[in-house]
Amino acid sequence: MLHLFTSENKKPTVILSYLKDTKPILFRWSLFLLPVGLLFGEVPTSIAEITVCFFWLMTGDFKEKFKKLSRSFYFYLLSSLFILHIAGLLYTQDFNYALNDLRVKIPILLFPVLFFSTDYISFKDIVNILKWTILVTFINLLYLWINKQLHADVFLDTRMASVFISHIRLGLISAFAVITTVYIWINYSCRIEKYLFAIIFLWLLYLMVSLSLMTGLAVLIITSLFAIGYMLVKNYRSIYFKGILLICLAAILGFILYSNQIHRKYFPTNIPQQVMYTNTIHKNPYIHKINAPYTENAYWVFINICDIELQKQWEKRSQLPYNGKDKRGNELRYTLYRYLTSKGVTKDSTGMAQLNAEDIKNIEQGIPNHFLANANFLEKRLYELMQEYHYYKASKKPQGKTLFLRFIYWKIGFQIWMKNFWWGVGTGDVQQTFQSKYKHYPDIPAVEQLRAHHQLLTFALTFGIVGLVLFLIITFYPLIQLRHTNNYMLYFLLSSIHILSFFIDDTLETQPGVTFYALYNTLLIRWLLIPLNEKSDPIHKDI
Repeated sequence: MLHLFTSENKKPTVILSYLKDTKPILFRWSLFLLPVGLLFGEVPTSIAEITVCFFWLMTGDFKEKFKKLSRSFYFYLLSSLFILHIAGLLYTQDFNYALNDLRVKIPILLFPVLFFSTDYISFKDIVNILKWTILVTFINLLYLWINKQLHADVFLDTRMASVFISHIRLGLISAFAVITTVYIWINYSCRIEKYLFAIIFLWLLYLMVSLSLMTGLAVLIITSLFAIGYMLVKNYRSIYFKGILLICLAAILGFILYSNQIHRKYFPTNIPQQVMYTNTIHKNPYIHKINAPYTENAYWVFINICDIELQKQWEKRSQLPYNGKDKRGNELRYTLYRYLTSKGVTKDSTGMAQLNAEDIKNIEQGIPNHFLANANFLEKRLYELMQEYHYYKASKKPQGKTLFLRFIYWKIGFQIWMKNFWWGVGTGDVQQTFQSKYKHYPDIPAVEQLRAHHQLLTFALTFGIVGLVLFLIITFYPLIQLRHTNNYMLYFLLSSIHILSFFIDDTLETQPGVTFYALYNTLLIRWLLIPLNEKSDPIHKDI
């Protein structure tokens, strides 16, 4: 009887022991939801974060967690950025905006708490999370690419294919995935995985190009140059790395020559003299807008226009109304003007007669220049940037020109900072301060009245020079302090991606941006801090 009684009492003990061992495993597994949520939108991201927090709470042992956090310097360093935003409430006026901003910034505090409060996350776990990030990014891009192919008429602008998060954020994550693929392939993959990651690497590059993730590709190229420079500094006598440097210099020179070729193609100097005619061959008068000095292939767009003939001929050949929109949402007749101009013909029935069925389809799809119909993604983007420059140079108006609008954003942001140099305007007053400044820029439509689009400048105008210095310390201290640790190269490259993004966008002002930054910045710092003896433990030998 005593034996049976004792045996029965052991069952609850076994169950409790099993649950105690299972909870940390569930917490580690839940971490794999974070890359999925990050790539598939704000709601999945929030669900993933809540799930991870739930399993972290389930593991209990809060006294020990608090002790670990209190002894972690990097917890204080990284979470101080969130504390800065709380301090900014002391002198803000718009609390609704401030509280929403704090909600967006929660990952900055959340991930240091999760990753520095326990020892549940092993070296192998982090490697597997990185591998999972590569796979999830590949699946996401592949889905977007297939969706674009199936709905080509909907996604005329390839950047619109990024339906879950902005194409800028997707590009940055994809650049990190490509770099991580190479790093994992070299350091932490078995023979079978090497074949798999090699295929994924090539596919990732192809998908980034096909989806026109220009920001991601530019950041990837620059970060790769940083990596080569870093390796050259450490191995400056190596012929191998000197060869790589020469290849990179040759690639840069090739890009410059290619850009010059594109400029000469779309902005030639050897064109026939342009004449403004009085009437068409049907005796209808031409319209000339000499104060609108826009060009396509160096021909003036707003001369020799006869709307009566254009409308009559257009509506015979297309279902889209002449005074309506093309499939990109632009005024169709202006797209028609530009397309005819690019061919060097007059905007009348004579010019329309020189268009074939393919030309009509191109115009309907919003293609403004006949050269662009067969252009690759890089040529299209270079054309857009060059057109922006020439249009801005001719009109002095930045609206609709993303590159030159940024200069306006930076100018306004800098003015705000100079008036609030030491402490900034506070956590909640950024938007309303910008809006008050836009009253002096009536030419910029409301939809384009954005904030600084420069993360460093945003911190400066929000928290003053004090906040900017703190942010720079948080950014660069780990880079300097951890430079002799294993796997530093991957952290260096991740930080390079973040820092480059700070100069072109408000990376930390959106949930996907701040989650990408906080998740992988904290995760890799945690990785670098794992003791060497844990990395060499038998449990990690199968990495």
